[in-house]
Amino acid sequence: MKTVENLPPNKRLHTFRSYVLSVMTEEIIPPNKRLHTFRSYVLSVMTEEIIPPHGSLGARSRPPPSPKTNNRMTARIDKHLETYLKTCFPDRSNGIRAVYKPGSWQSNRYLQVPTILTDDRYLHYEYCGGFVELHLEGKYQTAPFASFARRLREKTSDNSRLTWHSWQGNRAYRCRIDSPTGDWGQLREAMREIMEIFDPIINEINKQGEMEEKNEPYQGDSTFEEEGLDKESVCLASACLGKLFNNKLVIPDYQRNYCWQDKQVYDLWNSLKEIPNDKESPYHLGTIILQKREDGTYSVIDGQQRLVTLSLIVRQLGYRGDIPLLSQKFLSQQSRDHIANARYLIDHLVETDRDTSLCQRIIEQLEFTVLILKESKLDLAYTFFSNENSKGVPLSDYDLLKAHHLRYISSEEQAEHLAGRWNRMIENDYPLLEQTAARYLLPLRKWMRKQGYDPNRRLCVKDEFSTAPTLAALPAFGESFHFYEKIQGGTHFFVFMDTFTSQAKSFGRLRAVTALRRQLQAESHWKFAEVIEALLFGYYLKFGEQYLPEALYSIASNIAQSRYATKRALTYKIRQSANDSEIIMMIDQASSPTFFLAECLLNIKNWGQNLEGRGIARRFHDQLQRLFRELKNDFTEPTIIAKINHE
Repeated sequence: MKTVENLPPNKRLHTFRSYVLSVMTEEIIPPNKRLHTFRSYVLSVMTEEIIPPHGSLGARSRPPPSPKTNNRMTARIDKHLETYLKTCFPDRSNGIRAVYKPGSWQSNRYLQVPTILTDDRYLHYEYCGGFVELHLEGKYQTAPFASFARRLREKTSDNSRLTWHSWQGNRAYRCRIDSPTGDWGQLREAMREIMEIFDPIINEINKQGEMEEKNEPYQGDSTFEEEGLDKESVCLASACLGKLFNNKLVIPDYQRNYCWQDKQVYDLWNSLKEIPNDKESPYHLGTIILQKREDGTYSVIDGQQRLVTLSLIVRQLGYRGDIPLLSQKFLSQQSRDHIANARYLIDHLVETDRDTSLCQRIIEQLEFTVLILKESKLDLAYTFFSNENSKGVPLSDYDLLKAHHLRYISSEEQAEHLAGRWNRMIENDYPLLEQTAARYLLPLRKWMRKQGYDPNRRLCVKDEFSTAPTLAALPAFGESFHFYEKIQGGTHFFVFMDTFTSQAKSFGRLRAVTALRRQLQAESHWKFAEVIEALLFGYYLKFGEQYLPEALYSIASNIAQSRYATKRALTYKIRQSANDSEIIMMIDQASSPTFFLAECLLNIKNWGQNLEGRGIARRFHDQLQRLFRELKNDFTEPTIIAKINHE
């Protein structure tokens, strides 16, 4: 005789009596012991009750549960449970609702119960997935309510039965209580327990009026005091951030791109936290330089980094007023990456370290000295720009050179074009620009004049490539783009640098150059390799690729003498040996590679063949030989080939 347990799952039926008992005793009979009569099955369909979990009737079949499904015993969600909870919590009955579709899985059903704020549907308790939780949804996941969510977490942090979880992609916007929900009675108690914890906290915060941060738009005077601007072409004013934002600020296309990294964002945030809780106490944050345009907008000449970062911060804090710079677009991928990183950091800082008054303090008390210039005075704007830069990232030599040379360009359209090209070079080819200006041209120009230099001295590149002094009565002319020629202010500089960076790019791809970098990158060998490469670039500028491997052999063997003569590789002494060798002047005076190669080889007294032991000088010598052997097939001059074979 077949018993109920022996029946296969898809043949089991609940007796009507067992169904009634399950409701009356508030217990759930395990699915594998339920039997449905035809009458109870019809009732289940009519009342939208769930069909047995393992196997069903007709077309209502479904796959077995996922292994990730919670296996604990839980109360089933249906209209009967909804009715039961409404009788348990009559003061909240209007807001209690079970949400599900007929025939849906239990895992896709949930039941909501209001908090003490019974009319607020975005803040509620929820039974889903077998657990009872507090949910903060909708507006409670926006910036104005972030401090409310944070206070809930702080006030419940010592309750070991509560666990905060992520919700809808946001951190910690639902809180789960560790309570059983195996039947209706346990679920009722779990609801009561979580209500007793959170209702008093929610009520307290609500009475204090701190549920939502106000962050109202700035209501003060928004007009800059521009007295004297027409006559003097410049005026000085002071303004809080709210006043600045109430004006039409724009960022010119040719302006410096956004480049702040973690340190600058953290430093600014820490400064903002120092703003006092006193509306009569402003907090000064440096100078902003604006250029007033004919259409009434203001171009940000200096202060872009701070203003963009402040825009991101007050936006995340929920400011409701105008934030004009948020509509500005940054075309370079590097700028967009920096902005994305700043937004991520700011989101973290606001989430973990904020207070309800911070946004208003930033808007109303953060004060700047504002320098306003007329549109026709671009050169004057850049004069200030190069001397009065903001807190944060110090202007590099290349920023200052841009500002310096734009002053000499009278056409604003041309200035914008050249500044845009310069910005793109900094964004996309900064290593190449640094290599060309600081590692090639700077030492070559100094050695041509038998001058020493310190590459670590602040603004050494800027000083070298600034405009050369002239006599007022005599115009500058005769530019031919020799690497050592005097720099003329304005267009000449930009074309000069563009010319040599293009040549440096081609030079860096040559086999002799890549082999040099690879073979001499270990230990302190790279210090000598940098000097050798700079001198080889000087040769390349004069003779191109003609006998370039031979030039590398001659220059490297010459500079190697300083390595063989001392145990320590001091960079300033290596640079001095290059200066003393007069190699760059030999190159300049030679009308053919043969004259340079012959003179350079005659100056080599120590070839390193008699080095003893395995010291660093010997290891350097051996690396040079590996370099020359790698390029063996590229040599064509018989004398040098014979020397390499002999060594």
